[in-house]
Amino acid sequence: MDISIPTALKTFAAGGAAMKSITSWWRKSKGDTRAVIGEMKDNLSYLDMVAEDGVPLADVVEKLALVEYKRLANEGFNFNTLKKSKIAKLPSLKGTDLENWTGKETEELVHSINEKINQIKIRFPHVSTHKKYRWGIRVMNIRKRIWLLLKHINS
Repeated sequence: MDISIPTALKTFAAGGAAMKSITSWWRKSKGDTRAVIGEMKDNLSYLDMVAEDGVPLADVVEKLALVEYKRLANEGFNFNTLKKSKIAKLPSLKGTDLENWTGKETEELVHSINEKINQIKIRFPHVSTHKKYRWGIRVMNIRKRIWLLLKHINS
């Protein structure tokens, strides 16, 4: 599986840098923010196992969690409080599948990440053998969006 990773996100793609970044963010956070970041951190760990260690998605799909995200979304939590500014225009995103995120709010990206995870949790148990779903690519796309969120938060 050959997946293009924009230069701006390459630091997160190598050597556990994303996990270090999200752990650092989690440690600095409190309350509801800490809860949603912790859940995303765990989800990233599971998705990394699938993408990097060859763990079958079937082994981790039930462990992917959306409890805190759904709770906060239902309570009307403003996910833009994670980072108030809009996603910056990064030259290395030009021509990539992440280019359309430029100028969007943090909340949109957080919702997108969690919706993609939710779709895996719903669909995978029922259509895991269908080739049209390209599960490995879906996992990688979620990881890239999480990396983009980390880049955005750290900018």
